[in-house]
Amino acid sequence: MANNEQFYEKQLGIAYWYVTHKLLLKNILIAFLIVLDFCVIAFNVYLLVLNLSLNQKSYQANLVSLISTNPSYAISRQAILPKPIQVGQITTYPDMKNYDIVAEISNPNDKWLATFDYQFKIGQNLTEKRSGFIFPSEQKKVLDLAVESGNAASELIISNTQWQKEIDFATIYKEKFKFNVSDIKFIPGSELGIGQQGSVSRATFTVANDTAYSYKNVDFILWLEASGQITAVNLANSGEFLAGQTKQLESTFFQRLPRITSVEVVPEVNIFDEENFLKI
Repeated sequence: MANNEQFYEKQLGIAYWYVTHKLLLKNILIAFLIVLDFCVIAFNVYLLVLNLSLNQKSYQANLVSLISTNPSYAISRQAILPKPIQVGQITTYPDMKNYDIVAEISNPNDKWLATFDYQFKIGQNLTEKRSGFIFPSEQKKVLDLAVESGNAASELIISNTQWQKEIDFATIYKEKFKFNVSDIKFIPGSELGIGQQGSVSRATFTVANDTAYSYKNVDFILWLEASGQITAVNLANSGEFLAGQTKQLESTFFQRLPRITSVEVVPEVNIFDEENFLKI
């Protein structure tokens, strides 16, 4: 019986000690966890600094090695990223004392469109930087008009390329890119009666904005052909072009031209840039 009483008193003493020291024990546990968290964070920071500074080259080498030894990763990465814009032939056309420069480009990606800056290299110099865009799977021409010594252009330099993925490109294109060009006419200098004989000519056309969208401006590139060969190029600007509106536009050519047999008019506007739309 005495033993039972001693055991009971011992349990009571332990319980009393726990109750009186409960708050202290809780604070000790909290302090321990804080110190543990601090140590973990400090260790991670140490590893980060070590990898990014002292062992940066070794870390990057290991990362590159890991990627290069994993062919499936490389293949999947190439499949996801867009392929670069392809540059084709560069052609120049006389424009009074200067030259119009035209370069062929193509986009090998069927779901990616690109915006970019471009310049032509002439000797050791570059032409003024201009902005361009290309739709998915599109083949087109970029140009720079009336460039001094433009006939010496040797290379197209593309920079600041920004890619944008468009899964439903065909539907959006059909909805927003409907410009009906008609009544194309070429008026040679002999009929205009201005300037020197044959040195000034003009192309006129009618275009309708058959979309539900109003544009701040739409460019129209005019290609003059003589017996199936392009001989001159120029631009016409629509200015504000409202939904459903029809306009008569024209472009004047100041160089001597052969007998023009056909005129092609190509609309040019980035329908995926919201800055090109009028907010009405």
